[in-house]
Amino acid sequence: MYSTVKKSVLFFIITCCSLVLKVHAQDLSYVIKLTESEQFESAEKGYKLLLEKTPNNGDIYYYYGGNYLKMYFTDAEGTVLSDVSEPAMLLFKKGIDVDPNNPLNYIGLGKLALYSGDTANAKSYFSKAKSFLPSKANKNVVMDLDRQVLILYNIAEAYIKAPKKDFPEAYKLLGQAQTLLQDPKKPGVDKVKVPELYIIIGDYYMENNDGSNAISNYKKAQELDPSSPKAKLRIGQLWLRAKNYTDALEYYKDAIKTDSTFAPAYRELGNIYTLARQYDNAIKNYDKFLELSAGNISAKIRYASALINAKKYKEVIATIQEILSVDSSRIDLYRGLAYSYFETKQYDDGLKYIEKFIQKTKPEKVRADDYVYYGRLLSKTKNDSLAVEKLYKAYQMDTTRTELLSEIALSYSKLKKYDEGAKYYELLKTLGKATPGDYYNLGKVYYNLQNWNFADTNFASLISLQPDYVQAYLWHARTKSKIDQDATRGLAKPVYEIFIQKAIADSAKYSKDIFEAYSYLSYYYFVQYNDSKSTVDALNSIQYCEKALAIVPTDEKAKTILEAMKKVVK
Repeated sequence: MYSTVKKSVLFFIITCCSLVLKVHAQDLSYVIKLTESEQFESAEKGYKLLLEKTPNNGDIYYYYGGNYLKMYFTDAEGTVLSDVSEPAMLLFKKGIDVDPNNPLNYIGLGKLALYSGDTANAKSYFSKAKSFLPSKANKNVVMDLDRQVLILYNIAEAYIKAPKKDFPEAYKLLGQAQTLLQDPKKPGVDKVKVPELYIIIGDYYMENNDGSNAISNYKKAQELDPSSPKAKLRIGQLWLRAKNYTDALEYYKDAIKTDSTFAPAYRELGNIYTLARQYDNAIKNYDKFLELSAGNISAKIRYASALINAKKYKEVIATIQEILSVDSSRIDLYRGLAYSYFETKQYDDGLKYIEKFIQKTKPEKVRADDYVYYGRLLSKTKNDSLAVEKLYKAYQMDTTRTELLSEIALSYSKLKKYDEGAKYYELLKTLGKATPGDYYNLGKVYYNLQNWNFADTNFASLISLQPDYVQAYLWHARTKSKIDQDATRGLAKPVYEIFIQKAIADSAKYSKDIFEAYSYLSYYYFVQYNDSKSTVDALNSIQYCEKALAIVPTDEKAKTILEAMKKVVK
């Protein structure tokens, strides 16, 4: 929780931000910059102030709605499209009502339709927006060249960002925009600068994995607006895609040098330091990101996500509880709390919050990991029968998570439902995903089922996979002794002997198990003597009895065999 001093500082920052917003309220470009810097709450206040002054300006409604869409694309995992599309749609429709000849809000409605998969309606809205452009049919329309370009690249951007991308349509629109800027017949064309066009062209090439053309266009955007950090951020993101972390880092740093208030650059630095496992540097940059987004709950939520990535779970809990004290409607935060309570071994609290999250969130927001943690929390709180159900649901959602089959099998073993456990271990073997640990646990499952032959097979497989694993030999020997219960064939003898060789280096750790091996060998040679009457067998039996009694002096079985064998070798 914030201290009193920190709260005072935060209040001062928020107050200053409010004053700045009032000063710049008449400047739409300033408020758009707040959106680009992911200061969504501050931007929303700015758009509202602008609308108080000019309520019939359709541009404001468009960028206000775009503030919601930017929020979605910045955090697509934590934000459902429907959460932002409803308020955005209201703003776009209101913009059309008050400014019906403004094409931008038709583009906004087209974006919403396209992002939700309604391509037909999207194209209809985009056609309506383009109908306002000067053309042979619209000879009387007067529109600035940069605004014509703005309309074209905004539609193109929608096709690039859509779940089902339409690159040919985007390419055509971007080409039309470039043609407008290259037409010498257009008056003043040489003075028109539209850096954002080249950002979108760069995005087009980045999405098509054409890094060379992407960088070329981002650099063009930078030349046209040297004061903007956006192009440098994009180039950094491009290098990050190529896993060139060194160059990505430098471009993010350059973006900050260009504009030290550009919050996304600090977030990207935090991300890259997290990838490099430089968690202190990551948190420092996330802190700066959060500071620049003062009053931005969304930013604080992303900061909590960063703390999760850095495995700073205690800090996650404190940060999320602080957010919930201000805004308890953020259901997604219950997920972060549940995960963090699990990682800090506070299982009862974790279970409480994962149950709250599953119950209250929208079904489409539930991920396989949520059920993984749900199942593990149930297992840790001794609810293994319910744990199995949740873990299997997680596996159904993501069948690449084959390790969950191991956890399910282990939970069944705890419940002593060995037949069910065996089924899941065998499935892992069929899938070719069984680990040495799975062979070990499956061997023990069959041992508990008294299916000695199957247990023997799995322990033998384990030894071939991990020939230095001491416990594998112990359990293999035990299984052999069950198959050959009277020890007449000595099936367990060579395995116990190997076990002793491997365990003797740490005799204190394995003393109980070494005693078991000595006890078996003393009995084996006793049985052999009774059959062969060989003095060698009797002496071997005596030797192992004495070793067993050195560990457990009171063992009656060893005493009895020792006494009998000593009589026959006198």
